[in-house]
Amino acid sequence: MLVKKLLGKEVIGSGGDKIGKIADLEIDLLSAKVKNVMISSGFNKKYRIKLEDIITVGDTVILRLSENDLKKAADKSKK
Repeated sequence: MLVKKLLGKEVIGSGGDKIGKIADLEIDLLSAKVKNVMISSGFNKKYRIKLEDIITVGDTVILRLSENDLKKAADKSKK
């Protein structure tokens, strides 16, 4: 899949909640592989998720995590 087709796709959490949209990709330059996916959610809120947390990519991106899971992980990383 081309990056331009992935950016802006709507992201849905495991509970069916709309989390945001794909905003960016983090690439490991040594392996030339996507390391993380950045999700933009609301005003100045971004989540970083690992590829293994994505179940499917189609018209939308479906995650194994809920928005609540992402918020908890973000809170832990701030400590």
